[in-house]
Amino acid sequence: MKGRKIYFALLLAWLVPGLGHFFVRRHLHGLFYFAAIGALYGAGMIIAQGTAVNYTLHEYYFYCQFWAGPVTLVIEALRGNESIYLGENISVMAHQTGVVYAATAGILNLIAICELYRRNAQPDAPGPADTMRVGQIPESADA
Repeated sequence: MKGRKIYFALLLAWLVPGLGHFFVRRHLHGLFYFAAIGALYGAGMIIAQGTAVNYTLHEYYFYCQFWAGPVTLVIEALRGNESIYLGENISVMAHQTGVVYAATAGILNLIAICELYRRNAQPDAPGPADTMRVGQIPESADA
C-alpha cells in the first residue's frame, strides 16, 4: 500500500484502534488491537468510575491517553470543570489505577500505529511476530 492510503489507514487506526489494520486486510491483528486497547481503556474508565481522563489533573497521562483515539477528547469535553473529590467519591488508588490503564491503552495504540506504518514502509523486514518463530539457528561462518 503506497501513497495516501497508508496515511488513511494510520488515521483509521487512531480513530478506532485496530481499524487501520482491518483496512489493510490484517484482520487478526486488527481484532487483537481493538479488543486489547478497548478492554484496557474501558477497564481504566470503569475502575476510575469515569474519572480517568482529566487534562487538568494529569496532563502528561492525558497526552498518552490521547493516542487511544478521539474518545479521549470527547470524554474530556464532556467532563466539564467540576472537581473530583478523591477519597470521598472515589479512592485515590482506584482513580490512579484507571488513569494508568487508559494511558497504557493509548501507548499500546501508538505502538500499533507505528507497527502498521513499519509494515508498509518495510514489508519484507521481520516484525515482532517474525522474531518469535522457532527455527534452526544458522551456523556462523566463524565457527
